[in-house]
Amino acid sequence: MARQIILESPILVLEHRVAVLERQVAALTEAARLLAAAVEGTPLDSPDDGEAAPAARRAHEVLLLPPLTPH
Repeated sequence: MARQIILESPILVLEHRVAVLERQVAALTEAARLLAAAVEGTPLDSPDDGEAAPAARRAHEVLLLPPLTPH
């Protein structure tokens, strides 16, 4: 039976995966925050105040940012 040589320890691999997931969750949270802030308002606000489109664009940009490299 051949043994597989692992250059990285399983703990380091898991730490990297968790760090990637944390960055993805942070990006999703920021995008949701931007969208919520854009559509949040009062009943007296006009239905089309023009803030939703730029916020949606910014949220889309946040989601398209390349992943940051771990420190």
